[in-house]
Amino acid sequence: MRRAVIASFSRSRGLLPSAVNDALFHLPTSVTCDTLELARARGWLAADLGARTIQLPSRLALDASDDRLRDLHSAVCSQERGPSLFSAEIPRGRVLGLGCSAIAAPGIVLTDVCPHRGVVAQHHRALSSYVIARPPRRLPGTSALIGAIGHDNFYHWMFDVLPRIGLIRDGALRSIDQWIVARTTLAVATELLARAGIDRSCIVEIGRGGHIECERLIVTSAPGEICEPTPRSVAFLREALSPTTAINGNPAPIARRIYVARRGRRRVANEASLQGLFTRFGIEVVSMEGRSLDEQIAAFSGAELIIAPHGAALAHIIHARVGATLLELMPPDYNNPSFFVLAGACGMRYGAISGSRATGARGHASEANFDIDSATLERALEVALQG
Repeated sequence: MRRAVIASFSRSRGLLPSAVNDALFHLPTSVTCDTLELARARGWLAADLGARTIQLPSRLALDASDDRLRDLHSAVCSQERGPSLFSAEIPRGRVLGLGCSAIAAPGIVLTDVCPHRGVVAQHHRALSSYVIARPPRRLPGTSALIGAIGHDNFYHWMFDVLPRIGLIRDGALRSIDQWIVARTTLAVATELLARAGIDRSCIVEIGRGGHIECERLIVTSAPGEICEPTPRSVAFLREALSPTTAINGNPAPIARRIYVARRGRRRVANEASLQGLFTRFGIEVVSMEGRSLDEQIAAFSGAELIIAPHGAALAHIIHARVGATLLELMPPDYNNPSFFVLAGACGMRYGAISGSRATGARGHASEANFDIDSATLERALEVALQG
C-alpha cells in the first residue's frame, strides 16, 4: 500500500515542469523499459551486445526428483528472456539509492538496467520508495554502474554484479574513471572487484538514500534474469576469478567428489547419518566458512561430482570440471532454479533431491533445516557415477 501511494505521488510530480521537480524533490517521474532505444533516439553512445541466452543442463534420471526437475524446467522456460544485452552512455545520468536505480534526464528511470521481476515498471523502487531525495553528489568524468541487486549476497555479486564489468568492457564506449557499486557488508566484495581488474581507489559506493549525478554514466542491461546465470557470465567469471596461486603451492586435484556442508539455516540436519555413504563413494566433505576466496575456489576446482544443499556457496560450481555433476539437496516445497540454470551454463549434469522438514525445524521452507533420505541419496549417487 505504501509503495502504491508513493508511486501515485510520483505520477503527480510528473505534472510539474522538470526543472521545478528537480529543484524541489530531486526524483524521477517516468520510466522506460528500452534504454537502448532511448539512447539511439537521443544520439547517445550505445552498443547492442547480442541476445541474452541461457543453457539448461543435462538432467539425471532420478525417479525421486523427476517432479522437482519438471517444476524447475517449467519455471525457467515460462520466463521471457527480455531484450538484447546492451551498454549505453547516459549524459548527466544519475544513480539513486542502495538499489542503484539508473535515471536519465529529465527524470526517466531505466527499468531494464536494474529489473525487479514481478514489479510493474510504474512501481519501480525509484518511483515508490521516496517522497523526497537529497540533492545529488556530482562526479566528473565517466562512471560505470555495476551495482544493481543483492548487495550483501555472494550469489548476486557473482551473477548480477560482476558480469556487468564484462558487458561494459565488451561495449568499449569509453575508458572508465569510477565504478559505482552498492554499499555492502560482503567481506569478499573488494577482492572480487580486484580480481576483475578494478582498483579500490576507483570504487564509488552508494548507500541507502544516496544520490549521484555523473558527467557521463555507462549503464548495462542486467547480465541475465535474476537467478538465471548465462554461459556468457560464467565465461567472464572463470577468467576473472582464476586463482592467482595454487593453494600451498600445489595445483588443485582433479576428478574429486565433494559434499559441501552448510552451517546455519537451510542445512541438512541429518548430515552425520550420511557420512557412511560419503566414505563409501569417496566423497570429501568440505565447507566454505572461514576460507579465503582462493581456498573456496580450490575446494571446487577439478570436482567431477558436487553434492550440496541449496545455498550461495554453489556459485563456485563454475570452477568444477566441464561435464561434472551437481546433486542439489533441496528443502521440501521449495523450487529455486538458480543452480539448475547455472549447472547448464557451466556445461554440467544436474539432479535434485527433495528433503523432508527436520524435526523441530522452524521458519519458511526456504530457510528451514531439512533431512535427506539416505536410500534416495544412495540411488542418486549410483546414477550420477554411472556416466
